[in-house]
Amino acid sequence: MKQHFQLISAGFLYFILAGSVFAQTDLGVGLVSLGLPENSTVRFYARSSDRSPAKTLEFFHDKSTNSRSIRDLEKQSGWFSPELWGVDDNPLLFRCKSRTSSGFEVIVNNDTGKTYWIKQSRSTRFMSWGKYLRDMFAIERDKNFGQKIYSAPRTSSNEINYQGKDCFTVKSMRGDWIEITTPDYCHLYTESKTKIKSGWIKWRKGNELMIYLFHTA
Repeated sequence: MKQHFQLISAGFLYFILAGSVFAQTDLGVGLVSLGLPENSTVRFYARSSDRSPAKTLEFFHDKSTNSRSIRDLEKQSGWFSPELWGVDDNPLLFRCKSRTSSGFEVIVNNDTGKTYWIKQSRSTRFMSWGKYLRDMFAIERDKNFGQKIYSAPRTSSNEINYQGKDCFTVKSMRGDWIEITTPDYCHLYTESKTKIKSGWIKWRKGNELMIYLFHTA
């Protein structure tokens, strides 16, 4: 994908995603967020034990757009397409393939699956997928999978009839299943009259996400 760091509209909400919303790569063991001061340098290493970086990104405040940007963006975007790059003061977000006591192997390009290591610091934070999904403003089922909502985390349980546009939050996770509910604010974004107190859907199929994630309204 050549279009990076794009703002993608998605019905009643929006989210900011680098690369392609449909890109599927290894979901890894969780996610790593990296907080960035306005002017900062991020170093990526080929191996966890390396002292010299294989890649370096320089972030700066771009006066022409009044926002944070990457120096030599055209050159860097050829290899850099992480899970999320938020605007303003939001952190970078990577899928984490593995971790040690001193660093994280992160996927720097969700289209190719390319990984590098970043060192652990006060700016890095590891999150499980369960924690990450619970922090979402809302989620929506990917219609390509045609999945139903069940009363329990198994397909043999009763199906919950839901009509209207999806707007759910995540209560808990059990393996490939997540427990969803309808938050009170969903009536602002969808005309659905179906309110779910507790339902279950699958959030993944192997390394494929079966849901869309919305970080903010």
